[in-house]
Amino acid sequence: MPVLYLIHGINGCEDAWQRQGHAIDTLEAMIADGRCRPMMLVMPDCNKWPFKENRGHGNLWKCIMRYPRLSHEHEIEYSISQLIDTIDSTYHATGPCFIAGLSDGARIAANVANVRPERVCCVGLFSPVLHKDQLPKDSTPVYTIYVGKNDMFYGSGKRFHNRLERNERSHQFIERPGGHNWRMWQRCLSDYLSRL
Repeated sequence: MPVLYLIHGINGCEDAWQRQGHAIDTLEAMIADGRCRPMMLVMPDCNKWPFKENRGHGNLWKCIMRYPRLSHEHEIEYSISQLIDTIDSTYHATGPCFIAGLSDGARIAANVANVRPERVCCVGLFSPVLHKDQLPKDSTPVYTIYVGKNDMFYGSGKRFHNRLERNERSHQFIERPGGHNWRMWQRCLSDYLSRL
């Protein structure tokens, strides 16, 4: 069975995709309507700091200010790589592996694809916040990049698209009306699921 890993943003937690993005409801409805194939959904907690949105303390800017001190380069990506192995062996998940993330979670998703290009076949980047020189190490995964025309990180997604084009990497670049918010990411998820 295919597996989709959904990665939340910088101030998110493991239930953000369901609580605010209605991911499970969306997936079940699309499977029932025949718009998406059945798949396993995994939504890990990728928070590197104690400011989780569902616990009512801290905020996005506290997270951003503490990010350099609390983040260890690629620690989360390697943890997700181990999670992929655990899910594969525990649930005999031998089908395709997809990963998608929003905002900073898109950066994490892209890095996981770099760590596991032999396992991850499709990567969805929703309003991605990416490093200026970030580029896939392998041409195997197919990237779908979604940017909102009013998104504060529009330029980050567009620059990544341009780098992929220059390096002749397979990808799709989709501009949508909207900004850096859950309404936009819900629409991105529906579209991404229909493409898998």
